[in-house]
Amino acid sequence: MEEATILELHLLSALQGEQAPDSPAWSEASPTRESLLWAFSFEQNLSGSPEDAPSLVRPLRGPKLLSRLDPGNYYFLQWREGSYGTIEDGMEDFLRQLWWEGKTCKGPLILRVLNEEGRRTFQVLRSLA
Repeated sequence: MEEATILELHLLSALQGEQAPDSPAWSEASPTRESLLWAFSFEQNLSGSPEDAPSLVRPLRGPKLLSRLDPGNYYFLQWREGSYGTIEDGMEDFLRQLWWEGKTCKGPLILRVLNEEGRRTFQVLRSLA
């Protein structure tokens, strides 16, 4: 995997999330129309010391399905299914790259799941502090 490139998103209008289809786990859900939005508490899912590069607990705790993502400024990373071993690996890479670049964030980790060209695509976001 090449180095993660953190981008900034200046969201001017809300993104709508759809209801999760019947699926045994959040990590297997796939949107049927637009996208699924999941929120994960940053504090509940962080593992290790705050001084070290961040790592996430496995499995992630307490996913909450969101009906919308409010307008705001976000850092984000996007990847296609298969680019990382697991979704958590991609989310962790995002957090480590933010840490490495000294970018400060607030709020939960947001995972957006989309279908692009017949493949699941993931975007992980956090609000700029």
